[in-house]
This record gives sequence, structure tokens and C-alpha cells, in this order.
Amino acid sequence: MAEWDLVPTLVVRSAAFPWSILDGLRYAETGAALSELRAAERAAADLLRDHPPGARLPRGVRARLRAVRPLPPDGAVPPGWAERWNPIAERAERHQAEVAAAVERDTAAVGSALARLAADERFRDAVACSSPPALRDLADAVPGTRARRQIASYAQRLAAKCETMSFFGPINYADLDAAASGPTEYAWEGHQALRARTAHPAARVVAAVQDAVLADPALVGLLVPRRKTWARATHLERAHGPLAGRVLAAVDGSANVSAIAGRLGADLGEVAAAVRALVGAGALTHHLCPPATDVDPLGTVRRGLADLGYAGALSGTLDKIAGLLAAHPATPPEHKAAIHAEIAQLLPAAATDEGGIRPRFYNDRVIVHEAAAGTLRMTVRGHLAADLTCGMAPVLDLLAHDAELTRRATNAALARRLGPGRFPLPTAMRRCADLPVQRSDWLHDRIAALLPRSPVPAIDLAGRLEQPPPPELPVLCSVDVLPATDDITRYERGRTPLVVGDVHDAALLTPWALQFHPRAAERLADRDRRITAALGGVRALSVVSRRSTGLPPLAFPGHVLELGGGTDAPGAGRVGLDELVVDSDGETALLRRRGDDVPLYLHNGELETGVHTALALPRVRRPRLPDVPRLPRLCWGNIVLSRARVRVPSALFAPSTRKPPPLARRLADLLQSSAEHAIPDRFFAKSANERKPVYVDVAAPALLDGLARLAATADELDLHEVMPGPGQFWLADRAGSFAAEIRCVYVRQGGRP
Repeated sequence: MAEWDLVPTLVVRSAAFPWSILDGLRYAETGAALSELRAAERAAADLLRDHPPGARLPRGVRARLRAVRPLPPDGAVPPGWAERWNPIAERAERHQAEVAAAVERDTAAVGSALARLAADERFRDAVACSSPPALRDLADAVPGTRARRQIASYAQRLAAKCETMSFFGPINYADLDAAASGPTEYAWEGHQALRARTAHPAARVVAAVQDAVLADPALVGLLVPRRKTWARATHLERAHGPLAGRVLAAVDGSANVSAIAGRLGADLGEVAAAVRALVGAGALTHHLCPPATDVDPLGTVRRGLADLGYAGALSGTLDKIAGLLAAHPATPPEHKAAIHAEIAQLLPAAATDEGGIRPRFYNDRVIVHEAAAGTLRMTVRGHLAADLTCGMAPVLDLLAHDAELTRRATNAALARRLGPGRFPLPTAMRRCADLPVQRSDWLHDRIAALLPRSPVPAIDLAGRLEQPPPPELPVLCSVDVLPATDDITRYERGRTPLVVGDVHDAALLTPWALQFHPRAAERLADRDRRITAALGGVRALSVVSRRSTGLPPLAFPGHVLELGGGTDAPGAGRVGLDELVVDSDGETALLRRRGDDVPLYLHNGELETGVHTALALPRVRRPRLPDVPRLPRLCWGNIVLSRARVRVPSALFAPSTRKPPPLARRLADLLQSSAEHAIPDRFFAKSANERKPVYVDVAAPALLDGLARLAATADELDLHEVMPGPGQFWLADRAGSFAAEIRCVYVRQGGRP
């Protein structure tokens, strides 16, 4: 039976700032004083419940009892009762005074911490790289203002999470040495040291450059077009006229537009217009259009222009943009917006996002985004290597089987929707555009059956679930793992918690991820060999869309469908959209190329549609978990498959429509709610309507402001435990400890034994 193969090149991401900056936002003294006050108030409530002082009491006495204040010796309560009450009430009064004093001290301390963050050059640089307009708001760091909430929001993003861009999401590498028996080791120059930091244009800049290339009369005749997306594309002649059909037929991948015009005996301007139309329709690309997978598309265009000997205005524009990009990393935060504005002025078409739609990802919202390489050098061996290879295998088996069942169910739904017959892929996509993914119940139901009636902190699934059969089809996936230890050299196999973070249905060791690796080509070749071996005789098809985000789309070994984006794949590997058909018998649907009975399977991942899931290799995802108010931590031995989760009404955290209560009362109310709902002191809050969770500390009002905004987006929030948490971070320097995750790419052959 085939086993899981872990690609031995690992990518390590870390937080940009130490966890301690989040502790600096806590009202620690206030929280401690409130805990003491709550203890005194509980003691008072117990006394009133167990030994009530009577039903008919004067109004003033009732008011003192409600406020937990001492009673005067006026005989309004039974003899001896005041002697029991007053010590408790006096203790409550002392703690109330301590709370008031603590609020003043904490307010001053947190205000200073917020001001330091707002003034910190690295912090400001991170904000400038993410959202230049937000940088202007940091000038006002007075607690209670919008700036306070923004500073806290960026602080939790930069210290509690492992980002994916610029110096605050640096790329580092680790080598897996599974045969070595020694401990895992690393060397690191600290969080402020970088090996490299580069700036890249947003996708809309790349698109604007291509528009400029096609619009330049002096350049368009020199372009060498080639076919893309469609094998025949006869329908384009009807849409764009007879000349477009003749041009398409004349394209051979070696003749430029001027030569094609000469062969056709047609006017160069008219042929150029036809080429522009065919490029816009996705039928053609050209040699100055970089592959969508290119890490440096602007550099590719500039080199292509130089090879042509072109010295027109566009060349000068691109040189200026390249200079601005080169200067961007070292430019002070306050001046980065000027660079963005100048690039937008040079290429007006790139000034706004296409359609005016706000992108989902941080690094698509700015016209320039960065990548950086940290100084971490790491070798994973011994106990950690054993857990990453053997220890993770049972968990991957569960996820792979669940993914295969999801694929089968969705495939059957697609076949039922289509009915028996052969359908062009575009037709199948249109008919099934609203087909939902049919998530498997297999793992969900088995976990639900193991949940006890009474709450428990954790459940070990090892030995309590049947061994799933191996997948019929190959599986490719990436898993981000977080060792929960403050000393990774002392990691113990089977004992140290290894937390599963994000799970991706693609092999995310990409040219982008490897752009700073000194042996990138060698490591990519090794990845491709392993993917090819895992695929065996199964034919996989990468769908390469246009470059719509800051990061290049994915392409892997096998056939390629250029659906909007181009690749540098050899011609024999390209498949036309009009060559693809879906064969359905009403129960099963298979994707094939016309004239070839061997099925094709999509495999470049993370396209969350029913059609894609039905026709793809099994798409490993995070498990679908039981929908219960309290879900314990789910483990397989020391592998943490899912952190503990509490589901609560958003109303607990929603902002009040009335005048907000005093800070001490707000914190006290939240502590009370936390106790009633068993909410941890620290957690990640997730809304069903927001992509990213937010980190929250119930003793940090600035973070609670962000939680209140999140609560307004959904009726319920999922609160996940923080793991690893303080005291469990292995990456550290003099400034403190840092969250860090290791991305592992796993591949496995299909086939039952």
C-alpha cells in the first residue's frame, strides 16, 4: 500500500512582532482586581441566598444589599446577620476602589503601549504596506478613538498570526532529514533581520502593462502570437469577423503579427485589431505576455522588449516602474503612498481594482505588494521529523477518505444534474454553475458519536475510529502545522502537541514560495518528480486562470488548460477548452479530452465549486465538525486535529446602541459572560461571514472593540482556543517569542491494495 510522501522542502512563516505587544494591550491589573471583586460579590450573593435577612426591609437597606455595601447597626436585619455581611461588603468596597485605581493605571499603560506601536517604524511600515490610508489614522493614538481600534487590529494580525506578505510575513525554509536521529535545530538572526525584501506589482498593474503593449502601434507588429484556451475557436469568427478567423488559422507560434499580415495580404492595422480582439477573447496570447505563473512578470516584459530592441515610450514607463518597485522596500512608510500614486499615474488603467470590487486578500488591495526572506535556517530531524511523516499519516488518512467521499457524492450529483450523455465542458459548467459541494458526513458523524454528554477538554480519536481505506485516486495537499513547545530541540515524538492549522488541497510549494531559495529550480524539480510519481498513470489537468491576485496561479505537472492565464507549458501539454467533454451515465461523470478515453482530473486546488470538486482529485480540506455549542479539542495522540471551540451568540459582544458603560463595568460584564459560557481568557473569534479570525483577549478593551465589530457580521461567533499560546512558541529572540508555522506538502498515490 502506498504511503504519504512528505516533500522534504518545508516553508516556515512567522509573525512579524513578538507576542508581548499583545500583552501590552491588556488591562492586567484591572482584570485581577475585578476577579477579586467578583469573588466578594459571589460571597455576598451566597449569603443572601442561603441566609436571607428577611422579606420586609427598608428601602435603604435593600439598596445597600444590592450594591454590596456595609449595613449600619440599626437593627433592620436579624441579630448577627450584619456581622456576617459587613466584612464581605467592606471587602467588595475595597476591591471596587482597587478596580477604579487599576483602570487609571492600566489606561495610562495601555495608552503608552498604543502610542509606542503607532510610532514604531516597523509597525508603521507594515500598515503602509497593507493600507496606506490607514497609516494617516495612526497619528491619533488617543485611547477611545478609531486609531486605537486600528492599532489593536493590526497588532493582533501582526503578532498573533503568520502573515503571507512583506517583512511581516517572511518566507523561511527548512529541510527535512527524516533519517537523522538528532534533534531539530535552527539558527536565526532575529525578527528584524532579512535576507531579501522585494516589491511586486499588483495583478492590475500587470494587466495594464499588457493593455499598453497591445495598444502600441510600434510594438504590436513585433508580437509573436500563439493559441490559448481554445483548440479551434471557430465561434470567434462569428463574434469578431472573418479576418479574426483567418488570423487565428495563420497563428503558428513563430510568426509575428507583421509576418501574419503579410501572409494574409491584409492591412497590418486591421490584423493588429483582430489580434487584440482575440487576445481579449482568450483565444490568443503572445510572447510578451508572461505566463500567469511568472513570479516576475514585469521583468519578463522588460527583457522581452530589450530583446526586440524596442525603445519606445512603454520601455521608459516600465523602467520607471521598476525603479519605483526597487525603491519601495526601503522607502519610509509615510512616502510609500507617493510611490503607489506615481505608478498609478504612469499606468492609469491600474489605478483601481477591476470592477471596483474590494479584493478578499490583503496583498491585492494595494498597487504594490512585497515579499521578504527571513534569516531562519532550520533542519527538521529526529522526533519532529517522525511526527511530520509517520505521526501525521493517520490524520491525513482521515482527511483523504473524507475528501474522496465528498468527491464521489459531488460527482454523482453532477451526473444526475446532467443526465446521460456527452457534454462540452462549458455546457456542463453552465448547467451546474449552482451545484453545491456535497460534503461527506463520514468523519463528521463519527466524531459526533464520540462526543460525551458532559463537557471534556479534549478527545483522543486514536483507536476510536476505524481505519479508512486508502484513496482510489492520488491525493496532493498542504498542511500548516504548529509545534506547541518553547524549545523545539526538545520536541518529543507522540507527546509534544503538534497543531494542525490550515489545510489546503494543493501542493503549495510553488515558484512564488521558493523565490528566495538558493536552489529553487532543484527543489521545484524534486516536487514535480514526487507529484508525477504520486499521480502514476492518472492524468491531471491544471486550470490556469488569469492573474487576478497578487500571487501567481498554480500549475503542476501534467496537462494544462489555459483558462484566461497563460503558461510556459510545452504545446503538447496544453488542452483546449473546446476539447474537453464530460461523459455522464447519470450516476458518474468523467472529464475527458475528445478522442481520448483516459479520464482527466483537475488538481490545482482551492476553487470551491461543485463542478471543480466533482471533476478533481480528492480535495483535502479541514474536517466538517459537529455543529454543537461546545466542541472539545480533537486529537490523534499528540496531533491536534482541531482546537477546542465554543459557539456563542454574537449579542454577547455586540456594541450597545445606548451610551457605552464605563470601562470597568464593560470588562466586568464580559468576565461574567465568559464564566457563564465557559469562554477562555484568550481566543480567536471567527464569523461565518468573514474570511479571517481575529485574536481577542477579554482583558484588552482595544481588542474587544474589534470583537464588537466582528459580532455585527453574524448571529453567532465561533471562539477557538489559542494553541499554541504564550509559553508554547519555539521561535524567539531578545525581543520575545513569535508565532510560527511550518508548511508541509504531502502527496500519496491512489489505488486500493
